[in-house]
Amino acid sequence: MKSVIITGANGFLGSTLIKKLVERNVKVVAIDVTFQPCNLPDVSLITKVETYITDADDLAAKIPADDYDAFYHFAWAGVNGAVKANPVAQIKNIEMAAICMTVCNKIGCKKILCAGTIAEQSVKSLPFLEKTSGGMMYGIAKHCTHLMLENYSKNIGQPFVWMQLSNIYGPGNLTGNLVSYTLSELFEGNNPCFGPADQPYDFVSVDDTIEAIIRLGENETPQNTYYIGSGKPRLLKDYLICIGEIMGYPERIGIGKRPDDGIKYTVEMFDATDTKSDIGEYITKSFEEGIKETISWMRNRQ
Repeated sequence: MKSVIITGANGFLGSTLIKKLVERNVKVVAIDVTFQPCNLPDVSLITKVETYITDADDLAAKIPADDYDAFYHFAWAGVNGAVKANPVAQIKNIEMAAICMTVCNKIGCKKILCAGTIAEQSVKSLPFLEKTSGGMMYGIAKHCTHLMLENYSKNIGQPFVWMQLSNIYGPGNLTGNLVSYTLSELFEGNNPCFGPADQPYDFVSVDDTIEAIIRLGENETPQNTYYIGSGKPRLLKDYLICIGEIMGYPERIGIGKRPDDGIKYTVEMFDATDTKSDIGEYITKSFEEGIKETISWMRNRQ
């Protein structure tokens, strides 16, 4: 790839991807609502566009003319906090994704790649639940976006990849997801609390995730959907205990301290066979190695 567009460019995933791309001499149009503070390197390969994504013509006009190889769409408002459960806010995210696909097609970009999530799989549990958490609304919105974009891409003839991301961890991640929450609580002297944690789960380092994301942009992608995970899921409690042991506080991992949320995952949901078949092996480090790197980064921040 020589030239790409990235939304959500100043966030955790977007900024990490951009740093890797500029190392490979790739030009990047970085789109986000603000770059204050800026998480991107100060290099000429990066063109920053500070804007909200609300109109296709407006966004297209702000993107410099070029022969773009890929359009990576990471922007998503309402990943954390109360807004995660707000249906109106989540519907706006679906609209934003459709606008990005329209712009991608309008400017002749070769491929659009959108960030999905393993949380999409939670919708399969919805009919069996009497009460849901905020995370369910987020997963449903991502699932709806996936279906609408796949249909829209086929309607307008736009090459499209849905990247279903696993649970990502690593240096720079302060998103409050499972690993981030667990480590933050342990560093603060608290006891992180979890449900039974007796279901299969999967974690993948940010570096390995980014490598897969880059390859999906570079390579031929005969599938519409690619799950980006380790390919070696374990029981969630095994991951959590591992974190506690590496930190030196296995007794503080509060498994079973929260009620089960009723969402069911199966090993098949974490199958990365098609992904590795099309782009090759992208996993370079074990969970244990990645957690040690993350702990070292967090200690250096203190």
